[in-house]
Amino acid sequence: MNRRLIVILTLLLALLLALGGFYVYLAGGDTSESEGDTSPTVRGLVTVRSIYTANGENLRRPVGLGADANGDIVVTLRDNQRVVMLDRQGDWIRTWGTRGLKPGNMMSPIGADYDRASGHVYVTDRSRLRLITFSSEGKYLWEVPMLNPLTPIAHADGVMVTTFGPVVLMTDQGELKKEVGTRGTKPGQFDYARGGIVLDDNEAIIADTNNTRVQRIKLTGETTAGVVWVDGKVPEKQDDPSTKYGLPSSVAQDSEGRLYVLDGFRHAIVVLDPETGKQIHAYEELEGASDGRFNLPTSIAYLGDNLFAVSDTYNDRVQILRIILPAEDNPVARYPWLLWLIPLLMLPLLFLFFGRKRWYVTAGAMELAETEGKLRLLAAVCRKIHVTAEVHDRYKDVVESDVAIGEFLVRLDTQSAQETALASADVSLMAQMPTGAQRLLLPRVRLVVENDERAEALSGKGHKTVTYADLTAEYALEGERSSASTDTSDARE
Repeated sequence: MNRRLIVILTLLLALLLALGGFYVYLAGGDTSESEGDTSPTVRGLVTVRSIYTANGENLRRPVGLGADANGDIVVTLRDNQRVVMLDRQGDWIRTWGTRGLKPGNMMSPIGADYDRASGHVYVTDRSRLRLITFSSEGKYLWEVPMLNPLTPIAHADGVMVTTFGPVVLMTDQGELKKEVGTRGTKPGQFDYARGGIVLDDNEAIIADTNNTRVQRIKLTGETTAGVVWVDGKVPEKQDDPSTKYGLPSSVAQDSEGRLYVLDGFRHAIVVLDPETGKQIHAYEELEGASDGRFNLPTSIAYLGDNLFAVSDTYNDRVQILRIILPAEDNPVARYPWLLWLIPLLMLPLLFLFFGRKRWYVTAGAMELAETEGKLRLLAAVCRKIHVTAEVHDRYKDVVESDVAIGEFLVRLDTQSAQETALASADVSLMAQMPTGAQRLLLPRVRLVVENDERAEALSGKGHKTVTYADLTAEYALEGERSSASTDTSDARE
């Protein structure tokens, strides 16, 4: 086997073994323990980044969190009366906010969302009872008074605000459009609904927080909203263990339409089918301080490409996570940068492609082929015959059995000195040609020589040689079988 091919296959095998080992490492990482936290990590939750500070400021009690279509994030710091904007990677963009009771000031900002289309950042202030609107640059625009506003949800037709009872629909300029539902426990009623999303068909998904349930509703109805489905039930008593949710506080929807419900009390993320409300998967028992764990998480937002941001309120941080369903969980889904290894896997194939055979034939071998009437066989085997200028000029007009031999010849007077040395079998020149790793990028050279003595003289120079006799013996039958179909156009391929 060609030594270059052996080297390439060895490198490829080593790379595959390394990738296999890395896969085992990643799979084993699902049961690893973080220092100071003995809770095992959960398969399908991959922490991309945990953010504790922004521009040198601690993220003290992050509560409200929203994201725009590009994945830029806005977070409200409830106890610092600040709004922090981060990009999709979690890098700081800007911070703004002032404590106070004047227009644009904040006292207890608990909800936030970002609408890039209108350029608005919406903030709900529970203490000032206001929906406050800023530009994406942090400039105060306007505010409207509201009774117990909880979370703003930006959508194509304006902004929806959840409250202690009704869901309030407004334009992106703060003009009231309508209120849907009231406070209560019936389907289509709400009790301090903390989060939700608006769907395209005039419907919404609501995290009905104190009723410990999630509802898909129609945005119609004054006393009760129209109900499509309800997941969960109203608790019979405080901390009712029979309820599905402890405190559903936020909902996000991924690009496939699946719903991600954040349960703050039970430290869980429940994935639902949006059409039926049936559970697809649940990431449960996530309480803790290590990455991928939470302490009373409040809000969740989808950033695209299975990335989510979560305001991990009592851990004083924002986490950016990859949330991957079991059926979709694989190393590439968990770590997309592994895709960059594919070009590395392709390199050996490229080496093979660019290292395809290149045939050089000495003048002596050409003379033997001419004498025995096997120039056509030589052309069929080599396709392109690299020869010196002198050999080219001698055989360029030769025709054997209606085959123009000159069409298969590659004249080397414009090639490198090494190639000329190959065709002329100049041992002293060939001794200076690159060997070892340098030859991996060169074509796989095959040198046809006239006899065993010449082959032996070249055997120690790192080049594959074959005598004219061995070549014709190996390919004669094939050459005879294909002689009827060998023509100029075929040989040019």
